[in-house]
Amino acid sequence: MHRQRGRLVAVLLALSGLALPSAWAAAPAAEAGQASLQQVLMGHALVLRGQIDGRALQLSLQPKKNEDGLEGRYFFFGGSPEILVAGEVEGDDFIMEESINGRDVSGQWEGHREGQSITGTWSSADGSITKPFALQLP
Repeated sequence: MHRQRGRLVAVLLALSGLALPSAWAAAPAAEAGQASLQQVLMGHALVLRGQIDGRALQLSLQPKKNEDGLEGRYFFFGGSPEILVAGEVEGDDFIMEESINGRDVSGQWEGHREGQSITGTWSSADGSITKPFALQLP
């Protein structure tokens, strides 16, 4: 699940990325009768709202066309440029890299589903800054 930092730079350039191993496609749900995060996120485009370290944001995600993985963008309420994201999901865990300029990785998200939320840690590209994040599932 953990990929070498910077590996998705090419993904952000072309908004395409690495294929997920086929074994991930059948990842079980964390709770009986509940769709896994992978099933929720890979099913169709979604708009999620949440926060990074208390700062409100909106994240739009969609499955990549003709590939496994996710792509999208987010912005902070109150004014901010859109930030591109691309990543992958396995069961109830996900990892995404982001790019402010569309070329260089500016941050990484690592999260896990907890009920109707995704919680985890956002970190700067060099790992020197980390902040908690939470996203609400629809």
